[in-house]
Amino acid sequence: MFSLRLYLHILTYVLLIVCTLGLGLAGILSHRAIIFGLLAVLLALVLMGSLVSYICSYLRQITFFLDSIKEHETMFHFPEHAGSKEQQHLYASFNRVYTQISKYKQKEFEHKLHQKEYESWEKLMRVLTHEIMNSITPIVSLSETLLSYYQPQRNTTSATVITGPTVSKTIRGLETIKSQGQNLISFTESYRQFSGLRQPDFTLFSLTDLVTDILILHQEDLQQQHIRISTDYYQPEISIRADKKMLAQVLINLLKNAMQALTEQTDKRIRINIHRPKHTLLIRITDNGAGIPSELLEDIFIPFFTTKQQGTGIGLSLSRQIIRIHGGDMAVTSIPFYETSFTISLPER
Repeated sequence: MFSLRLYLHILTYVLLIVCTLGLGLAGILSHRAIIFGLLAVLLALVLMGSLVSYICSYLRQITFFLDSIKEHETMFHFPEHAGSKEQQHLYASFNRVYTQISKYKQKEFEHKLHQKEYESWEKLMRVLTHEIMNSITPIVSLSETLLSYYQPQRNTTSATVITGPTVSKTIRGLETIKSQGQNLISFTESYRQFSGLRQPDFTLFSLTDLVTDILILHQEDLQQQHIRISTDYYQPEISIRADKKMLAQVLINLLKNAMQALTEQTDKRIRINIHRPKHTLLIRITDNGAGIPSELLEDIFIPFFTTKQQGTGIGLSLSRQIIRIHGGDMAVTSIPFYETSFTISLPER
C-alpha cells in the first residue's frame, strides 16, 4: 500500500514537471508567449526541487533506519502519526520491520546464551566426572588388590599364612584408600560450598582496613617468599557496603593465587590497586608470575577446573560467584611472566 502511494505521488510530480516544462518550452520557442513560457519553466524547476526534496526526505529516513539496525539501536521507533500519510505508512512499515528484526535478534541472543550455558554445564559435568573417577578408580583397584591377599581364589587365607610384608602392604594400601577418601570428601565439600552460597549481608566497613588486615595476616609468608607488595589507593580511607567476610574470602583467595604464581620468579612483586572510575569501585590484584595461557583464560572460572596438582578448582569460580551476587563482576588479563591482573568491579551502594 505504501509503495503504491509513493509511486503515484512521484509519478504525479513527474507528469506535472513534464507538462509544465513542455508548455513553457513551447511558449518560448514559438515566441507567442515568452513570459508565460519562462514562468512555466520556472514552475517546472520549482517542482523539480520539490520532488528532489521529497525523495531526499525519504532517503534520509531510510538511511536512519538502516543505521539504527546496523548500530543495534534498542530504543528505535518512528512516530506513526506524524507527517503526511505516505510518511505515516513508511514509519509504520519501518516499525514493523524493526520489530521483526528485534525479535529475531532476541531469539538469536537467547539461543547463544543457552548454548553457552549448556557448554558451561557440559564442562562442569566433565570436570566432576573426571575428579570423582580419579578418586574412586584407585580405591576400587587397591581394594581388589588387598582383598586378593586374604581371599585368593575366593578362599579365605588362614591367619598363619599371612606374613609381615603382606600386613605392611595392607597398611600402606589402607592409608592410600583413606587419603583418597579424604580427597573425595574435600571435593564434595567444595561442591556443597559452591552450590550452597548464601546471600551477602551488606554492611558499611573500611575496605582499606580490610586489605591491611589481610596483608598483616600473610606478612610472614610474604617475607619468607621475598615478595614485594605495594598498594595504590585513590584516597587514604575507602569505605564500602558489602559482605565483609565474603569479600575477605575473595581477596585472600586472589592474594594466595598471586603468591603461588610467583614460585618460579626471582623478582617477585604483587600490587593492589583500588580506584573508582565514575560509580564503580575497582579492586585489582596484579602479580608478575607465570601467568595464565590465553587458551585457559575462559576456563579458569569454571567450577572445579584447575591447573594445580593440589588444587580443587573451586577458589576462582566461588570468588566470581561472590562478586556477582554483590552485583559486580570479576575479570582477568594475563601476559605470562610479565603481568597477570584479577579485577573486581563493584557498584557503589
